[in-house]
Amino acid sequence: MTSFASGLHRGHWYGWIFWGVAAFFFLYEYFIRVMPSVIMKELGCEFDASPVELSAALATYLWVYAPLQLVVGGFFDKFGAKFLVAGAALICGGGGIVFGMAGDLHGVALAEGMIGIGSAFAFIGALYVATVWFPPSRLALIAGITTAVGILGQIIGQTPLEEAVKAFDWRTVVLATGWIGIGLAVLLFVVIPPRPSWFHERFSEEEHVEYSILRGILHVLGTWKIWMVGIISATLFLPLSVVAAMWGDAFMETAGGYTADEASFATIMLALGWLIGSPLVGIVSDRLGSRKWPLLIGSVGGGVAMLLFLWPSMFGYYGLLALMLVGGLFTSTQVICFAVVMELSPKVLRGTAAACNNFITMLIAAGLQVSVGWILTEEMISPALHPGQKHAVKAKDMIMNATPEEFRLAMMLIPALFVVAFILCLILPETAPGSDPQKDATPLPVGH
Repeated sequence: MTSFASGLHRGHWYGWIFWGVAAFFFLYEYFIRVMPSVIMKELGCEFDASPVELSAALATYLWVYAPLQLVVGGFFDKFGAKFLVAGAALICGGGGIVFGMAGDLHGVALAEGMIGIGSAFAFIGALYVATVWFPPSRLALIAGITTAVGILGQIIGQTPLEEAVKAFDWRTVVLATGWIGIGLAVLLFVVIPPRPSWFHERFSEEEHVEYSILRGILHVLGTWKIWMVGIISATLFLPLSVVAAMWGDAFMETAGGYTADEASFATIMLALGWLIGSPLVGIVSDRLGSRKWPLLIGSVGGGVAMLLFLWPSMFGYYGLLALMLVGGLFTSTQVICFAVVMELSPKVLRGTAAACNNFITMLIAAGLQVSVGWILTEEMISPALHPGQKHAVKAKDMIMNATPEEFRLAMMLIPALFVVAFILCLILPETAPGSDPQKDATPLPVGH
């Protein structure tokens, strides 16, 4: 198989097939990532869980996913994509089956942990396949298209999933997603070839440095600019990681008075903004020769959109749909962050750099998911906020009984972080090709 792959060349039509199946895994991973947002109320009632208990169990996905990003990039740099992405899809599928059979929140947490392990390899795997089979000039474009493919999973995981749950039940639907993941693992194993021998031959002698996975991680995370980009990336991703993946539907139903179908469709509009914007911002960034300006514009526009989102009924339902679409377009500039961290790092560590950026992004997302649930729970049980309340609200009823003001205060964390992202964008150096970003990437010490 290795000799077969070595006979293939980058830039040919079959590269799109190899990348395509890896990107489809990212679509699947995105679908199961956002799936809980549609069944939050069903899960709360079935497991008698408060918002903070439910969000803590579901956030297991991100608590596992985020630290794994520190090593998956190194694994891809070391071993290639074939076996890693196929095994990851198998674990995701197994997690879906465990979720569908869970008898309590411990089972849900276990399932989300398994899904988090497998999902950790999806996006970086698709990007890595692209680095093997496409020229470097297409890096920002492929990152954007890959993100757009994932957003299709986000869209499928909203209204279509809502209808499937109504037609069957949430357990049946979740179990089906698990078996789909197992089938996908077989497809990935069959289609993606091993990494060709010529891949590392294209590095210059200076770039082809021997390194351990740990040394590579420490080198990337030891660069303060990587952390700065990671915080910007995490903030721009909050509309998807916190709004779409967990709290958005319930918030729009509570604070806007919308039905579950209306809230779900509004989330689709957010995803549609990302679907349209992700490939375009990569092209625009490459054409402008700038990474900084698109990120600045995205931070301002996204921050304003998320602030207005706190009053979802202010402009009416169609106004909300337009707001979500525009917010998605602005925040889709997040995909540029992956090009930035790769441009800030030595070429041989670009897989590690992209994964470290994902680590920071998802670590902050996990913290925000739980923080919203914690604030909401504390508000619901606070005697000061509910002086006339004679009986404590049952855990399973907290999400349904939350007031718009209580939900709004919890969600206020999101626009607040956009202010931080804007400030960091002002400080961020330009890294686009021609700006010599490698002068900021110190040489990696030789050896293990």
